[in-house]
This record gives sequence, structure tokens and C-alpha cells, in this order.
Amino acid sequence: MAGSAAALLAIGLGTAALIRSPGDTPSGPRSFDAITVASEPTPALPLTESEVLELLDRSPEYGALADPGRRTGCLAGLGYPASTRVLGARGITVNGHPGVVLVLPGDSAGTIVALAVAPTCNSADTGLLADTTVRRP
Repeated sequence: MAGSAAALLAIGLGTAALIRSPGDTPSGPRSFDAITVASEPTPALPLTESEVLELLDRSPEYGALADPGRRTGCLAGLGYPASTRVLGARGITVNGHPGVVLVLPGDSAGTIVALAVAPTCNSADTGLLADTTVRRP
């Protein structure tokens, strides 16, 4: 009889322990909560505003992005629709890396955006080297 009572008591305590929520119990050090990864800022475009604006007055020199299909893929990777008109372009070097500057319409009518991308720019990897927004005169 004592054995049956002990078994019933064990079953009752076990059931009660399983039904109750244990609450928050620390599982050890949680150092990942404090880790943050800061991305490096995009370097500044090594052109003055006037040099960017001068690109509007000459024929685009696309270099490695001369193929329209490749250029469209690059624009897609940058978040621009295929119909985006490139207003100017030329080769450039940013921090020792070769690239192509693409001048595109800005978010507002009075601005343009200059994006320096890697010559291998495509829809999956733009290789954005630098960018700037310039106000039109």
C-alpha cells in the first residue's frame, strides 16, 4: 500500500511539474545579443559636383557596361527599372578599384545620382564602390 501511495505521489508531482510553465530560465551566457556588425560606409565619389554635372553634357562612356543587357542587369541590381535612362557615364577609380560612374535621375526633379560600380556590375552583385546625389543647377 505504501508503494502504491508513493507511486501515485510521484505521478502527481511529475504531472504538476510538467503542466506548470517554468518561466524564463537563463541558459547560459548570451553574448550574441550584444554583438552588432557595422557595415563600412560607402566611400565618397572622387568627383566634384561640377565634374558629375559635366557628364550630363557629353556622350556616356560605359566601358565594361557598354552592352545594354549587362547595363540593364546592373541597374536592376541597384534597384532601378530597366527603363531608367542613364544620363552620363565614364570610367573611374575609387580607392584603387576600377569602376564605371553611372549618372541617373534622382528621386526629385532637381537632383541626379552618381553611382560608381564595379565593371562586373550585374543584377546579383553591383559592386557599388561609391555614390552621391547632386542638385542640378
